[in-house]
This record gives sequence, structure tokens and C-alpha cells, in this order.
Amino acid sequence: MEERVSNESGDKSDEPPLHTRSPPSGSDLIPKARRFPSRKKSIKHPSPEVIESETYIIQIPKDQIFSTPSPENAIIAERHRLPQKKERSCCNRWLCIIVALILLALIIGILAWTFRILFTPKVPLFTVVNVTVKKPLSTHKKTHPGYQITFETENPNGRLSISYGNKGDATLLYKNHKIGTGKFPEVDQDADSSKSMELGLSGSSGPLPHDVETSIQDKRGKKHVSLSIKMDVPVTMKALGGIKLRRKEINVVCSFKVSSLGAGKDVLSQKCQSKFK
Repeated sequence: MEERVSNESGDKSDEPPLHTRSPPSGSDLIPKARRFPSRKKSIKHPSPEVIESETYIIQIPKDQIFSTPSPENAIIAERHRLPQKKERSCCNRWLCIIVALILLALIIGILAWTFRILFTPKVPLFTVVNVTVKKPLSTHKKTHPGYQITFETENPNGRLSISYGNKGDATLLYKNHKIGTGKFPEVDQDADSSKSMELGLSGSSGPLPHDVETSIQDKRGKKHVSLSIKMDVPVTMKALGGIKLRRKEINVVCSFKVSSLGAGKDVLSQKCQSKFK
């Protein structure tokens, strides 16, 4: 029993003594910078003997599996796709052209409609103001008198001025009997304005009707006479700034009744019509 105890005590004496570790100071808690080796040195190329082949299993959802066609099938598929792209590009091109043409037609129509409203000429209006005899009838010598008719013209065009030409023919009639002829005067009239103009007529050849001759000799205004005048007047419509737009010819017919040609008084009644030829 004593030997066993001694052996146990001897075994305990053979174990190395335990060293207690002192707690670290404040300086030992701060980590020190460590120097890493360069990348070139750290990268080690494995030898061919070390490389081993490994197999990996990847699971892909069924709806994301794509099949790669063979080269022959891929060429056929591309041939079928290209014509569709060309047809679509052609359709888009034609659609753009059609839309552009429709827009252009609308713009032209709006411009034409605006131009027609703003610059469509309206025929001027004529009013007979007075009729007088230029050369009274002489009892000794059978001479034909001339006539002077005063007109009041109105230009209803708000944006167009009118230029009357001097080549217009005018004829004075008494019951379809020609008693005087002349040329319409050359006059310019502003837009939306009224103007007075005088028309001189020379007496025609042939004997005068008795009613006309009696009215010319009357100085009291008691011998009323009804006359008519027909005129073909060339006119030029001008826009603002004197730009010539259109040339037209106006046909004017006025039927009027005067108190007396010798007295030269006002017109009693009248009816004038004017229109473009």
C-alpha cells in the first residue's frame, strides 16, 4: 500500500509546473500593423498533378431552359425572321408617308380657306348721283350734246383696294336707243371706302328722241326722263402693300329717272346692278 502511494506522488512530481499569465497592460491591447506579402508571391500556381476534375450539379427551373439550335436550324430561323423585320419597316415607312401627306393636305386646305375668306373679292357698288348735259342743244345748228354722270362707288372689300382701268366702255341709253358713249375713268379706290367719280360721255350720231330733247330744253325740272347706262369696267384687285392679286371685269347696269336733263337736278329713282364677268 505504501508503494502505490509513493508512485502516485512521484507521478505528480513529474508533471511540469503550471505558469500563471499576468493580465495584459494597456499597450498590449492595441493591435500592431501586420505586413502582408505581395500578391505575386502569394499566388501559387498549382502543378498539373494537383489539379483535379470536379463535377457540379446546377438546378435550373423548367421555364428557363433554353435549347441551342444547330447551325443549320439557326440559319433557317434567321431567314424567317429577316423578312418580318423588312415588312414591318416598310409598313412603318408607308404609314409615316400617309400621315405626312394627310397633314400637308390639311395645312394647304386651311391656308386656302383662310386666303379665300380674307382675299375673295367683292364686286363694288355703283350709285348714280347726278346727270347733266355738257353742251345744250342749239336751235340753229343740230349738234348732239354730251353728258356728264356723277357716280358714287363703294368698295366693300376690307383688305383689297381696287384700280379701275380706263379701257372700260360706257353707253347711255334711252329705251334701247343709244344717245351717248364714253370710257370709264382710271381711278384708284382704297379698301373699305367710298369715292365719287365723274364719267364723261359724248353724244352719239343720229336724231335725239323727242322726250330726251324736251328734257334737255327744260330748265325747271318738270320734264322727267328715264335713262339707263351700261358699263364694262376692267378692275385690278390689290392686297395691302399694292400687291396685285386678280384682274377682273365688272358689268354695271343702272336704270335711273331724272327730273330734267336741262336743270341738272338730283336723280329721282334708280336701280343699279354690278357683277363680275
